[in-house]
Amino acid sequence: MTVRRYTITVAGTAHEIEVEETSATRFQVRVDGQDVDVELTAHHDVGDRPVVPQIDPRPDDEPARAPRVPPQVRARATRSPSPALTGGADLAHSMTAPMPGVIASVDARVGDQVSKGQTVLVLEAMKMKNELHAGRSGVIAEILVVEGDQVKYGQPLLRFEKA
Repeated sequence: MTVRRYTITVAGTAHEIEVEETSATRFQVRVDGQDVDVELTAHHDVGDRPVVPQIDPRPDDEPARAPRVPPQVRARATRSPSPALTGGADLAHSMTAPMPGVIASVDARVGDQVSKGQTVLVLEAMKMKNELHAGRSGVIAEILVVEGDQVKYGQPLLRFEKA
């Protein structure tokens, strides 16, 4: 049987209690060294109650407007742009990591002719394996990762030969 120990404060006084479950509805409780038999006669979980959001409607005469962004937020540096935006012409000839993770397997070799949609790498992220498919048909010119490599979002994984 599991005994749980708690410190509770009642009316400003701290009490040490131990609770031992003897059945689904019966407990042996020791409060400050004194044993008390406790029986659970009712149980109501707050979590079982439905949550009903309260939404105050906007008055009909008030126009809709975009939320205000505080100046200190606007002044912060923006996140680094997606590799898809900064890859330039070379992007069409490479594959980048769509998310951070670990290379689980490399399913192609340099010199392999691959078809668009063919699995070339498997990336494990958040305990899920994600097959990475060739975005174009072509010959693999260079593989920049090996199995077990930790990769970042946008990191180049492989390059295709330029036609």
